[in-house]
Amino acid sequence: MKHRTLLSLGLLVAPLALAPALAAGPWDGTYVWEQGLGKNPGGMALFVTHTLKVNGSDCRLDAEGVQTNEHIRCKATANGDKLDVSFVSFADGGMNNQFGKKIYASNQPLFTLTRQGNAIATTWQGYSKNDGDTTGKSTFTKQGGARQ
Repeated sequence: MKHRTLLSLGLLVAPLALAPALAAGPWDGTYVWEQGLGKNPGGMALFVTHTLKVNGSDCRLDAEGVQTNEHIRCKATANGDKLDVSFVSFADGGMNNQFGKKIYASNQPLFTLTRQGNAIATTWQGYSKNDGDTTGKSTFTKQGGARQ
């Protein structure tokens, strides 16, 4: 009986000990930036949607829209109100994009997000999909809670 009680207690306490490891980080979640590219000759708005999904130190950056379909595995490094995002590989695990061209080096910084009140400013580094100068301006917005 004593062993059964200890075993039962151990089975109850073990998951609680893992809870902090499974808790969402302060930057975990989905962030979206709708990059406006102007209008085509017919007046239709053109844009690229950049979606950053952060789960701890793992992240994924998807850019989809006008002539754009890029999927990146990245590393997220939180440092207080800042989140550094760096290149790991393309979604297929390779270092070359879908056209066979190497755009980024391993661990190359892509950008840094900085919380400024309710806004998130972006400091661009090596991310190739940012054609305009939006450094320090609010670009990405958080869409939802952790682990999406």
